[in-house]
Amino acid sequence: MDFLERAVEQWTDIVPEHDLSPFLTTGRILRMASIITHASEKRLAQSGVNRGEFNLLCVMRRSGKTCRASELSALTESSGAAITKRLERLSDAGFVERQELPRDRRVVLVNLTEHGKQFVDDLFPMMLLTENAYLDVLSEEEHAALAGILGKLLAVLDPADY
Repeated sequence: MDFLERAVEQWTDIVPEHDLSPFLTTGRILRMASIITHASEKRLAQSGVNRGEFNLLCVMRRSGKTCRASELSALTESSGAAITKRLERLSDAGFVERQELPRDRRVVLVNLTEHGKQFVDDLFPMMLLTENAYLDVLSEEEHAALAGILGKLLAVLDPADY
């Protein structure tokens, strides 16, 4: 019996009139996300960044272009304040360069430095190994099926065209 099966069993005693079967799915997704996030954070801490900062660097690396801070906020679903804080830390570490537009100082443009690109390029494969280790229990067919099902759900929850 896993954690969620036990939780559903306990909740069934309290609220027997409710169908708790969806909780098995969403609860497992959330619990797995929490476990994987914790492992990722632990791995990233060894490199001096947190998950939010690494995600920000990865978004910039994938885009291959100068990004507006507001664009980074939208792409990472992070508040402007969180992006500002992350960019300050990443700038201090030499991973990014920030500049304000002279005609509109509210607009902040951000570039990855060569050091930032190299950092992402070095760390990204290690992060893949860390996260892929959780999927090793699945066959290729099971992995493909799970990815397809999760993609279908995510299309409903996050319909934005990125």
